[in-house]
Amino acid sequence: MPVPADLIVNNIMKDIHGTAILAYYQGNRTTKLKLHNSYGPIDSMPLELFFRDAEEFTDLENMALSHCRGKVLDIGAAAGIHALFLQSFGADITALDLSPGCVATMKLSGVSQVILQDYREHQKKYDTLLLLMNGIGLVGKLEKLSLFFEKCKSLLNPNGQILLDSSDISYLYDDGLVKPVPYFGEVSYCYEYDKKKGDWFDWLYVDPLALIKSARQNGFETEILFEDGNDQYLAKLILA
Repeated sequence: MPVPADLIVNNIMKDIHGTAILAYYQGNRTTKLKLHNSYGPIDSMPLELFFRDAEEFTDLENMALSHCRGKVLDIGAAAGIHALFLQSFGADITALDLSPGCVATMKLSGVSQVILQDYREHQKKYDTLLLLMNGIGLVGKLEKLSLFFEKCKSLLNPNGQILLDSSDISYLYDDGLVKPVPYFGEVSYCYEYDKKKGDWFDWLYVDPLALIKSARQNGFETEILFEDGNDQYLAKLILA
């Protein structure tokens, strides 16, 4: 059942970024989505990033989408641009997001299979788990990667794969900014939209070596498919 737009608006404090994405889709191009963070000044998140055409996808995104196979689960699908692209080629793609605003946007934009749910509560099986735009960030802390991998095992069919991108953000601390402890890729964010702020949440950027180490400890082998030269990379993980 579609999530009513008025329900999203009434619960803006619980879904700041989803409300912003839905509002942008419905025509509001002026109100900015602000991003408070734990490492620097307040920034703005360009909402148009969530509504790019396929021609605007990065080389990394194109590489990831070309490697999708079988039944696909797009975890943290946001506005659903990657799901829509795969759907246009007849892929069996399910888009999953915890944000009611994002789910409402995807339903309005034509994504066929959309689920409003925390991925940790999902129970079906897939051949590909897709996490783009640093979707792995939802893990929050490096120490929680083990729980993530265990859940992925329950979501994957035999010979299934995980496709994810992330970044090595050690460059943020080149000018003397104190690195977070215990891992430099652990940051915190808080969304603000239309003068309303949400709660702070943890977000993870994991460098390739740390990902490979954690994946191996949890039974996955990692292949780095692409590096963009700006500290961002795409990885494919399969059960060893």
